[in-house]
Amino acid sequence: MSLQLSKWNAIMKCFVIVALLCSSLIWSAKPSYALSYGYASYPQGTIGLQRPDIGVRINLSEGKTPASYHFYLNDTEVAATYDPVSVKYTYRPAADLPPGNYTARLKFTFDGYEPVNIEWSFTVSANAITLSTETNKEQQDGLRAINDYRAKLGLSPVSFSDALNTAAQKHAEYLSQNKIDPIYTPVSMHEEDMSLPGAIGKTLADRIAFIGYNRSSFEDVAYQKTSLVEAIDGLFDAPYHRSPFMVPSLVEIGIYKSGNFHVIEFGYADSGPELTVSPSSNDLYVPTAFDGHETPDPIRMHTGTDYPVGYPIMASVNGTGVQKVNLLDAKLVDESGSNVPLLQNDPSSDDHLSNEVILMPAKPLQLDTSYTASVKLTAVMKDGSTMPFEKEWTFRTEPKDGLGVLKLHQDAVAYTSQMKNFGLNRSHTVSFGLDDTKYLLDMIPFPMQQTPYIEDGTSYLYIRDLASALGATVEWDDANKAAIYKKKDKTIVFYTNRNAYAVNGVEHTTDSAAKLVHETTMIPVRLLSETLGAKVGYVDSTRTVNISY
Repeated sequence: MSLQLSKWNAIMKCFVIVALLCSSLIWSAKPSYALSYGYASYPQGTIGLQRPDIGVRINLSEGKTPASYHFYLNDTEVAATYDPVSVKYTYRPAADLPPGNYTARLKFTFDGYEPVNIEWSFTVSANAITLSTETNKEQQDGLRAINDYRAKLGLSPVSFSDALNTAAQKHAEYLSQNKIDPIYTPVSMHEEDMSLPGAIGKTLADRIAFIGYNRSSFEDVAYQKTSLVEAIDGLFDAPYHRSPFMVPSLVEIGIYKSGNFHVIEFGYADSGPELTVSPSSNDLYVPTAFDGHETPDPIRMHTGTDYPVGYPIMASVNGTGVQKVNLLDAKLVDESGSNVPLLQNDPSSDDHLSNEVILMPAKPLQLDTSYTASVKLTAVMKDGSTMPFEKEWTFRTEPKDGLGVLKLHQDAVAYTSQMKNFGLNRSHTVSFGLDDTKYLLDMIPFPMQQTPYIEDGTSYLYIRDLASALGATVEWDDANKAAIYKKKDKTIVFYTNRNAYAVNGVEHTTDSAAKLVHETTMIPVRLLSETLGAKVGYVDSTRTVNISY
């Protein structure tokens, strides 16, 4: 998959491609007398770490603790550790392993059963490397951004993996060093040409094996002239690429940026099946629209549909043994109780989906509006059994485009606290400083197009700044010399050539009419409470207009 993001600064004229890839451990199974087990031994094949984790994960038919175990490397016993939670036996060398071939063997015994031997081989490459154990500020910012999204999804935070950071760094450097062009050539950003400098593995699976990583993994690669955090924001907005963030069992990541290439590696633990939805319940700042620029195109099977569409809603069931999901029913209802038409992508219609469904409103959602979503799914397990999942939840859209992501990254703790404690009924606050060049919307600064001013004791605000802060739109009616303000079911006509305004077609007179100043419509503050139904206050000491709605 690849994603082309276009919402970033147009001055940069940048191209973006993001891709997603998956690599999974292969489990083998064999009987041990009356006790059955499966196991995954690691590392396998040729690896590129001088001090790899060497071990076995066991999947037992019965919850037993070993009476004894012994771990051998090249027939020499070494001190391995046993983790009863993950049922892992692991040995990490205290010194670098010289290049060459190695044989590892685990012998364990359970009371009442014959001893079991698991043996496997691997090779340490001649160009083996050490793990990256330090992270830079951009990597740390990227980790925080991913954990911000995890927090508002109600999922556990993740941490860095030295192995995944190493894999991300090596792949990003390979792409940058070899000037890989994902725009004008068909080359995959997930494959490396082993004849080129810096290559460590053709595929994600090869690279994961090279660094000796032993969990299931996914990979995102972004080509973008922007920060890593902005790349993560774009990934989360795009439905196909939001999926890795939504997996409850995501436990660790690796991130690296080299040149314009951003690489993110995701590492997963085993877990039981669990439903995750996005936007999450009680999210207060959900974007309203999605502009596409993702490959594959999410609306490719919906003929006659054009961008922008509404912000994609997703539901996924992830966990050990889940093979796919079937979508049984999905609805989106607005504040008035009307059904919102949805473009539905599920595994039966979309070959790029397996454990998730994508529900895209056919048109952009309204700003500052509550919606109720519901979904019914059946998870099909690998053993052929099924599990039902259903959920109904409510979310609210942001009052201004781009506010939500700024609020999230400003303070994710406060963001999620509002979700938990205030629900969807909280009000928004706007502050216009008459001496400032920016206004504050829910404590986030935005630039003003026109500076407010005071004339004859009356404060005036530019109507487009006002509408932008209050989640409304403005059109100019030149014939009537009036600005038309619209929000949901309210339409206000501000006349600039007479002392009047109209609300939903009903005209009223006023002593504080709008003014046309240098071709811009300025609205007196005292008129706002009359027309908008908002609470308007003025702090003389700071010359600040405060509006709550």
